[in-house]
Order: sequence, then C-alpha cells, then structure tokens
Amino acid sequence: MAPPRARVVTSRATGPDLLDLSGPYLMALLGGDESAVEELVSRARIRGADTAVVVRDLVAPALGEVGRMWARREVSIAEEHLATALASRALARSSGAAGPRSASRRVVFACLEGEFHDVGIRLLVHVARECGWDAESLGANVPREALVAFVAQRPPSAVALSVSLACHVPEAARAIAEIRASAADVTVLVGGRAFCEDTERVSLSGADAGICDAVAFRDWLLLHACGKRGRDDRAAGSLCPAGLPAELPSSLRRRCRAR
Repeated sequence: MAPPRARVVTSRATGPDLLDLSGPYLMALLGGDESAVEELVSRARIRGADTAVVVRDLVAPALGEVGRMWARREVSIAEEHLATALASRALARSSGAAGPRSASRRVVFACLEGEFHDVGIRLLVHVARECGWDAESLGANVPREALVAFVAQRPPSAVALSVSLACHVPEAARAIAEIRASAADVTVLVGGRAFCEDTERVSLSGADAGICDAVAFRDWLLLHACGKRGRDDRAAGSLCPAGLPAELPSSLRRRCRAR
C-alpha cells in the first residue's frame, strides 16, 4: 500500500500590501543601509504586518533577488552575506513578543549535513516565537546522527527541516525515518527550495507536511496551539511568495534583470 500523501501547507495572499516597500527595501539591503532597512520593516509593521507577513512579502522576495544577482555575478558573496545579515538583524529587532512560551509547544529547526543556507530557518524562529512557541535552531550542516540524538533526548512537538538541494531529499527521508523511530509522536515538517520547487518530494521524504512560506507556517503553528493536528492541514493558494514587483525604480530594474 502506498503511503498517504503529505499535505503541502501554503498561504493565500492575505495581509497588508507591501509592494511599494519592496524596491526600497532591496536597495537598502544592497547598499548596506541598516537604518533604512529597519525603517522599512517598521513601516510594514505600522501597516499591520506581523513577522510572518514581513518575511513572506518583504524579506524573502528581496533575499531571493539578491541570491539571483549573486548567481549572475552582479553582486559579490560579501554583498550577499551583508544583505542577509541586515535582513536578519532588522527582523529580530522588530519581532513582537507573545508572552510566556509554552514548553508543550516546542519546535526544533535544522538544516541537514551539506546544507549551509540556514537563513530561512533563522527567520522562521522569529515567526514561531511571536506565535508563543519555544523555538530552537540547530543551524546549518547538522549531521543526521546528531539531530536524531538531540530530538530523542528531549522530544519537541515538531521538527522542521530545511532542504535547498534536491539531492539531499533522500538524506532527509533517512533522518525523518530515524526521528520517527526514536520519537514517534514528533510531527516532522519540511521546507526549503527542494520541496517548494517540486511538492511531490514532500511525500517522498516521509514528512507530515511541507510548508513553503512563512504565513503558512504561522497558520500551522496557531492551528497546533489550538490542539488540532497538522496532518489535517489543507493546501491553498500559491506555493512560494511572488517575486519582486514590476514597479521597481528603473535603475534597480536594469541591475536586477540584466542578462
């Protein structure tokens, strides 16, 4: 019998419109202007955007564009690292507190061995904490044996694994199988580019659900805080956040879309 298909939890385009902030935000990141980055995040907050919406509609599209610019050799690795650091710091400073966090609602994030892009889970830690969850990030390049031992020692409510490279999906499946063997009640979530670009891989991994944007993750956390099971989640909307708006300043558009 074939295993049940895992849900891919996504979000609809809800929340305040941040499109007009996207271009200036990207320029502030590329220019290393930390005060401008913080001011733009603050403007998003004033409009009513929580951490999840800021990540989905402002931070993730901008960092995705910076990554594409690096791939085209339009920015250096140093500039890419600076942009990521600025985005992470500004989000951390602006994230809201949700009061005491419950030890019964604990999520552990990790990137498996060979996965070095942990910015996604660093951003989602803030989303989880704003939702009142106890969140721990083990960071990048975590060996499977170390992850499984950590989870078995003090089982969390959920484990969230980020995988960027499709070739690492089999390793994720092995890790998930071992997590289930050592802590059967833990819910396992997967995300990252490998799963967002091909949702069939979620079922192949053996995960309970695939989550491809920050708002969907927020909604999953809130659903579980009410005691409902994540395996009943329903997919809706688009898988990944839309790219940057077409209304970018012409000078920036030429730089971003050349070649």
